[in-house]
Amino acid sequence: MEEGRILEEAEWISAVLSGQHEAFGHLVTRYQGLVYRVCLKITGEAESAKDMAQEVFIKAYKALPSFRGQSSFSTWLYRIAYRTCLDWKRANDREWRHRSTATYTENDWITSQTPEHAALRKEASAELDENLNSLAEPYRSVVQLYYFQRHSYQEIAEQKGVSVKTVESQLYRARQMMRKSGEEWR
Repeated sequence: MEEGRILEEAEWISAVLSGQHEAFGHLVTRYQGLVYRVCLKITGEAESAKDMAQEVFIKAYKALPSFRGQSSFSTWLYRIAYRTCLDWKRANDREWRHRSTATYTENDWITSQTPEHAALRKEASAELDENLNSLAEPYRSVVQLYYFQRHSYQEIAEQKGVSVKTVESQLYRARQMMRKSGEEWR
């Protein structure tokens, strides 16, 4: 069964490469479930997963001449899906990172739908903003870069033109200052 599937795939791939572009539809039909599941797992959203699955098949079609058969077609396609979705996720995470803490809406912070939880979250968010704004530079910017924009120590060091050890020490001091003012950072 497995050998037959591989031969069939090889025929479809060969047909696409020789100009019979409609043969790619057989590969799409066979692997659309696999690709969609990978995309859904990474994106977490049905609509985004559909869009990403479409993007994956477009990329696979364009890259088909580079398929060497060193792995199975499904493995090759899975890698394309995984990388494409990770790129999408990184781009979307960057979009979140570039929002300042002041632009977060109440709904961005709420994970529970209860009014009590919403009020507590809103109050905690306001307290966090107040504590963060009370920090002097360079501590405030290091906290924002590390916790809100999710930069690594190395990225912060490069951006600020300081050593990684300096970043570590500034974060340590910022946490101590915030603990003194009642905010616990982990």
